[in-house]
Amino acid sequence: MNLNTQFVFDGKLKRNLFIGMGLGVLCLVWSAVGDDEYHTRFWTNYLHNAVFFTGIAFTAMFFLAAQITAFAGWIVAVKRVWEALSQFMLVGLVLLLVIVVGVWGHLHHLYHWNTPGITDPANPVYDEIIAGKSGFLSPAFFTIGVLGFLGIWAFWAYKMRQNSLAQDQHETASFDYYKKERKWAASFLPLGGFLSTVFLWQLIMSIDPHWYSTMFAWYSTISLLLAGLALMVMVILYLQSKGYLEYVTREHLHDLGKYIFGISVFWMYLWFDQFMLIWYANVGEETIYFKERMENYPVLFWGNMLLNFVTPFLILMRNDTKRKVGTMFFVCLIVFFGHWWDFFYMIKPGARIAAHEAKELAEGKMTTHHEAAPINSDDHTTATTTDHAEGSVANDHADTGHGEAHGAGHESLSSFKAGFTIPGLQEIGVLIGFLSLFLFFFFRNLERAPLLPLKDPFLEESLHHSTGAYPEGEDGGHDH
Repeated sequence: MNLNTQFVFDGKLKRNLFIGMGLGVLCLVWSAVGDDEYHTRFWTNYLHNAVFFTGIAFTAMFFLAAQITAFAGWIVAVKRVWEALSQFMLVGLVLLLVIVVGVWGHLHHLYHWNTPGITDPANPVYDEIIAGKSGFLSPAFFTIGVLGFLGIWAFWAYKMRQNSLAQDQHETASFDYYKKERKWAASFLPLGGFLSTVFLWQLIMSIDPHWYSTMFAWYSTISLLLAGLALMVMVILYLQSKGYLEYVTREHLHDLGKYIFGISVFWMYLWFDQFMLIWYANVGEETIYFKERMENYPVLFWGNMLLNFVTPFLILMRNDTKRKVGTMFFVCLIVFFGHWWDFFYMIKPGARIAAHEAKELAEGKMTTHHEAAPINSDDHTTATTTDHAEGSVANDHADTGHGEAHGAGHESLSSFKAGFTIPGLQEIGVLIGFLSLFLFFFFRNLERAPLLPLKDPFLEESLHHSTGAYPEGEDGGHDH
């Protein structure tokens, strides 16, 4: 067994990834054709994938830091894969810079809170709720929360990788470099844990500026972590099919499968906890989010649970399925796509409403904002915080029981719209493009260092890792 195998990023793989990136660019442009005046489909497709893949890089770093802090030896065999995944945060800085520039220049209307005059009491478009959150929902804080925090994480990921590579130059395995790496890892955990809440609130939750949830950051971060774990497994299996990572055994695969199984259950717990608390409290400012998605986007709403909980739970419940290459690749493909679908579900309905509201503001049909009706109320009594002119888009999309006065508006927001109600061909093409960009940068980083950190003090433990799932010499009928 050659433990010092170097990955070679061959020309054929590069060509295929360039083709994928080209397809992504074409589909991104295609999504702007026939779009509304704010190019909402184009910008939501860009934001969706930029956040999704940058978030995967962040959670790769967070997962690696947690394992190193906990003295987890098993991860050494796949450590370089996690390190290479995390480096995409540098590309994410550039991708999200485009969104930040768009906020400052009003190039898109992804965020209704960025409407000019919306926090000015003298302006006819004044919104009292958004004005109350203006210290947080502002271009300046948006820039700090997105680029500033992401820049900190990218620096930590860079330093962690540099220390890991420097360890390879040491003559013998030593704990000196590991102790230094562990300090970087341990310090990253609070930086990643606390700052990621603001990062995700700004980029995703503020698309629905009247809504808030204390569970949202947990929920969306876990979704990204599961997507990262699924992508990690698929990358490992691909590399093994090309003759690399031969020292990564079914034992390592089994552990990764357990993480996907267990965290999928935790994701479902967070989903239900968020929904149940909002349903039980029945506060209009909170229920607006779920009411809109349950009534107007049922395929997204129920498909989310089917892809991200039901499927991995039923397939990975058995021990031996976590050790079968074909089964693991299949379930990881579903989990990866499912959590991409989850972020589509988080972004698209709110952005569609924001564009609709912007149009009504431009036409002078909308003044101030109105809250949504409770989702489990029989009389549809609305929880009002400010007055709203008749014909409000908030009433249109939130309360179906108001009769003909709001019928037309509700019809426009509840009707099927490609790229919003469900992903269309353009969305799938953009996903392929961003995935190709992500993998291109990943493979470039992977080939710059040995696939195995030979001087890591936990190397032998990782190479002889065993889960104890089967007695020695048995593997449920499957070869190691």
